[in-house]
Amino acid sequence: MKVSAREKKILCVGAVIAVAIMIYYAATTFIPADGESLAEKVVTQENLLRRQKELIEREDLYKTRIEEAENDIERIQARLLSANNASSASTELQRILSDFAEKSGAVIMQRTPLPERKVVESDSLVKVSVRVQLNTSLDDLVEFMIHLRNYDKFLRIEEMGIQTNISQQQRQMVIRTPLSMVVSGYISIPPPEPAAKSGENQVQATAARGVR
Repeated sequence: MKVSAREKKILCVGAVIAVAIMIYYAATTFIPADGESLAEKVVTQENLLRRQKELIEREDLYKTRIEEAENDIERIQARLLSANNASSASTELQRILSDFAEKSGAVIMQRTPLPERKVVESDSLVKVSVRVQLNTSLDDLVEFMIHLRNYDKFLRIEEMGIQTNISQQQRQMVIRTPLSMVVSGYISIPPPEPAAKSGENQVQATAARGVR
């Protein structure tokens, strides 16, 4: 099929227009910003592309670190006392210690809940402690502490006052009873909500009056 003179003219005009569009696009795309040369603009774009590429390449690394942090948080949460407030946690801790005493042969003479204390390094962790007076032998005390150490919740002996005598007849160390021990566990509570600003309070008060 032959191309007529008119069709050739149309094709030529179209080609010229296409070339003109390409030149205009190239010129406007790479116009340097004020005070920036073309070479500087190219370098800036290259640096931007390189940083974007580095971020994309590190995406898997960031995801892995986030997953590891989430797993660590879950493991820590699993070792906290199950109660959601200090009063219930103190009751739970006393029950656990009574169970340890029964298993080991020690006798708890007295239990004294201590005031809860906020963990300084955390916004949500609270330490709950109980002081107990134990009537126990040395062997029973060791077994009591083994139960405490192997428990699936994180429990810690904060204080222990113990006095002993050396029995000359039996030639062994005898514990003076009762002995005092402070045991602590931890709970997680929601961090306090930030206090509303005065301007926000005024807006809320005005809205409330409007509703009435």
